[in-house]
Amino acid sequence: MIVAVALIAGATADANAQGLSDLLKGLGRNDGGISSTIGNALQGIFTKTDLTLDDLVGEYESTGPAVAFKSENFLQKAGGIAGAAALETKLQPYYEQYGMIGMPLTIDKDATFTLMVKRIKLSGTVIRNDGDGTFTFNIMVAGMKIGQFTAYVQKTGRDLDLMFDATKLKELISMVGKFSGSKLTASLSTLLDSYEGACMGFKMSYKGGGMDSPTTTSPGSSSSGSTTNGSSDTTSDPIGSLFELLNRRK
Repeated sequence: MIVAVALIAGATADANAQGLSDLLKGLGRNDGGISSTIGNALQGIFTKTDLTLDDLVGEYESTGPAVAFKSENFLQKAGGIAGAAALETKLQPYYEQYGMIGMPLTIDKDATFTLMVKRIKLSGTVIRNDGDGTFTFNIMVAGMKIGQFTAYVQKTGRDLDLMFDATKLKELISMVGKFSGSKLTASLSTLLDSYEGACMGFKMSYKGGGMDSPTTTSPGSSSSGSTTNGSSDTTSDPIGSLFELLNRRK
């Protein structure tokens, strides 16, 4: 009976996934790849976007782990979207243990940032990397540079997923632990080493500051979110893109 239920659940999941794919494909023939971006975001795959530094400016607070995979192949090896969700659940108690829930993050227009982990202040600069949709965070603690970290950033509305390669997240936690006295546990180290191709980091909830518009803009567009041809640019906001495309189909 258990096996039968599992098979039925799997078939239902496949049908739902196919239905979502069909829906996204039917939203428009010339959507600029938006449907693919939305699909990847919903399925746990990191998608390169046209986010700029201005899109990141603001004040945020971490609410929990964020996980995405660099390709569908890595995602399936981890157990699909259910595996990605399970990984976030596994990370949650460690985030609470290391004080990584409720961390305030501020990114300013001058490309500087501050992040508080417990009472440890991390600061430095943010650089946008052309071509691959990532950002480099140059991080300092107490005036000492502790390293460069490539960040994979996804934005939904005003909230951010700020993620790093699993090995770099491990390095970051270890370095901060040296200042806070919290040693990286063997169990967390093993967990982070077990997920090749995973981006892990923080869900950051928007608290204020930055751009007035909840949607992001691409280079050459105005702060109101309109491009030069008068259409709204939402490629860096997959969920917003979905709603806009649905509205256009009415």
